[in-house]
Amino acid sequence: MTRPWRALALVATCGALAATAGCGGSEDGPEAASASAATTIADSGGAAARSADAIEIADFKFDPETIRVEAGTEVTWTNSDDAPHTATADDGSFDTGNVAKGESKSVALDHPGSFSYYCRFHPFMKATVEVQ
Repeated sequence: MTRPWRALALVATCGALAATAGCGGSEDGPEAASASAATTIADSGGAAARSADAIEIADFKFDPETIRVEAGTEVTWTNSDDAPHTATADDGSFDTGNVAKGESKSVALDHPGSFSYYCRFHPFMKATVEVQ
């Protein structure tokens, strides 16, 4: 599959997963019942993902440092640095995994709360997503 089609297929798959995330019963296990902030993570495969809220990673900082979003919003991190980064929630509720230069990764944040996060490679990089 070519890169644009791979990214489109991945976004479509993640969208389907997000739509069904709240439909499972007790057979889903304790992970599904937790108060996790995130339901999906999408990898744009190098293309900028379309999202309601975007965070740029540049100069070893998250910009903006704090964002406020409604529950269910997909937040996208785009790496403009040469070094790889992550957006990893302090409480473990979400983790984008490695975001290489020029890549974007998205997380759908479904549960209200204030979620502090950092870069696993550069722990001094810190920011917050406030979900209402």
